[in-house]
Amino acid sequence: MSLQTSHRGLRAFEAAARHGTLARAAQELGVTPTALSHAIKALEGQLGLSLLVRSPRGVTATLEGQELAERLSGAFRQIDAALEALKPRSGRITLSVTPAFASLWLAPRLARLEEDLPGLSLQIETSYAPVDLKRSTGIDLAIRYGPIRAGEEVLVEDAFGAFATPALRDKALAGRSMDLLTPQWRMPIGSAPGWRDLSEPAGAPFKIANERAFEDEQFAVQCALAGQGVLLGSPHLLSLLIQRHLLVPVGPVMQLKGPAYKIVGREEVLQSSKVRKFLHWLRAQFQD
Repeated sequence: MSLQTSHRGLRAFEAAARHGTLARAAQELGVTPTALSHAIKALEGQLGLSLLVRSPRGVTATLEGQELAERLSGAFRQIDAALEALKPRSGRITLSVTPAFASLWLAPRLARLEEDLPGLSLQIETSYAPVDLKRSTGIDLAIRYGPIRAGEEVLVEDAFGAFATPALRDKALAGRSMDLLTPQWRMPIGSAPGWRDLSEPAGAPFKIANERAFEDEQFAVQCALAGQGVLLGSPHLLSLLIQRHLLVPVGPVMQLKGPAYKIVGREEVLQSSKVRKFLHWLRAQFQD
């Protein structure tokens, strides 16, 4: 039995039995009624059975034809559903990142991503815990944050500095005492940078009143935007806020040897065309 002829005939027969006319079935499948009729006759010849009773009013399935049509309808629905489910996956990338990176850096750039790579759909998973990509096969890529180790693919090495609203920056530089807003990282990033790391080499440009620690970077950033203190932050993570002049440097930005944002993924995923395009776009954003 020819699989090509059989599949075409099965599709043709199922549509004809469902619609009751060759014309409607042919219209659904995008073929002529003559071609549809030939496919059904070829199928009947292969099976050695009459599947349809033809009349001037249309077609009616035989007893054997009714049983076959019911099974085919269910099978084709499953096949069509499976194929439909694959469509968004072909251009979809599931990315695991920290909540702060997702909200402060990635989310504001999603419109640009859709404009630059219109065929790509990004699904974002957020977690502070490192994801085991060997077990979590539903995740394609992860952007992790921590010290640089041999063989790791670095997206960008981080830097830190003091940032505040323009009004608070002016007050700080005028000698007013300021509260310091310090994130406490939940990830295992090694020795987290602190104000002492920043102030000892460069000299603190302002007077310190109190130091307030936050378990989540996003909370510290929101307090800084509200003018409640000077933030110890990354110019990479705060880049759009700095571009919009919502937060400005109070003193020098200090480049540290680590930690860094790193790209992690299974080798077969990293070699796929959609991931290579996304990573090229991602790296370009840090070069702007």
